[in-house]
Amino acid sequence: MMMRILILAVLFVLSARSSVSAQAVIKILQFEKNTGIIDRGEQDGVRLGDVFEVNRYAGDFVYWVGRVEVILVKPKMAGIKLLEQAGDRAIQKGDVLEPRKREFDPMQEKLSQSIVPVENGASNNSSPQGQSEAQRPAPGLSGRRRALHFGLTLGLSQSLNRSSESLGQHLTLQIRDQENRLLDTIDMTHAYTTSTALQAFCTLPLSGQFSVNLNFAYLPLNVKGGVESELLDVGMMASASLMKINSSLNYRVNERWQIGVGVGLFLPQLTITGGGQSLTVSDRHFGIAAELAHFLPLGSRVWLKSMLEYDLFLDDGPSIQSLSIQTGPSFTIGRR
Repeated sequence: MMMRILILAVLFVLSARSSVSAQAVIKILQFEKNTGIIDRGEQDGVRLGDVFEVNRYAGDFVYWVGRVEVILVKPKMAGIKLLEQAGDRAIQKGDVLEPRKREFDPMQEKLSQSIVPVENGASNNSSPQGQSEAQRPAPGLSGRRRALHFGLTLGLSQSLNRSSESLGQHLTLQIRDQENRLLDTIDMTHAYTTSTALQAFCTLPLSGQFSVNLNFAYLPLNVKGGVESELLDVGMMASASLMKINSSLNYRVNERWQIGVGVGLFLPQLTITGGGQSLTVSDRHFGIAAELAHFLPLGSRVWLKSMLEYDLFLDDGPSIQSLSIQTGPSFTIGRR
């Protein structure tokens, strides 16, 4: 009877110790080149030869960084060496060690996602083994379940050529009196300046790195003060806008940065009112657009997108260029 009680007591102590060790968070204290030190040791259940996956926590997501093996054990700390590293991402101080899966399932390896939401601050051990950073999708930008990514950005747009040529409007107003005598000439080609840019977009992932982006942009353009004064002096007003419908192919550089290039239809419109009459001039131009975007995670399904966009389309004259800087919220709908 005493022997049974002793055996049960030993098993209870070992179980409690194993439980504490399993729940303890192991972090990198120092890592240089291919070796480093962790903040747990023999007292926490770390043993020589143990293999751990190294993950990095960023908000509500976990990124797989690499795999290490314990090569030296002390009571309260241990030494590790690098076994495998994820692409260009280096292991650093603060990264978290988690036990490696004992069983390897090839199908699970293919289906596993590299970035996994974490609920209630609990760690997740489902990071794929041996998968490089270049193969890991960015938050909300890709996914095997074809989740849709929506967003709205707001910013400023400025033509890189003479300011109103980006409208495709080569228009000169001639102001005449009732006897058809020329009173004034106003060149509307250069009448507009830096304006607000509003864009709505929808992104559908194709793979871990590529996605298709459909977007609609609207720019209500501002009239220069000097031109506006000239128009008011003769009892006239002018307004203009530029709409763009664009489709682009995006490439994920890493979990935060994305580049894209596409084709679009540009729809400029200019309206002149005065003397009880109204004149509207509109046009259509095909062109290309290139984009550099940065995604800052705000939650498990919400990001702040900031982007720099370059537009190029053909006017009746030289090619017209414009540059936009925008930022705004974006979110994901659907299972990722």
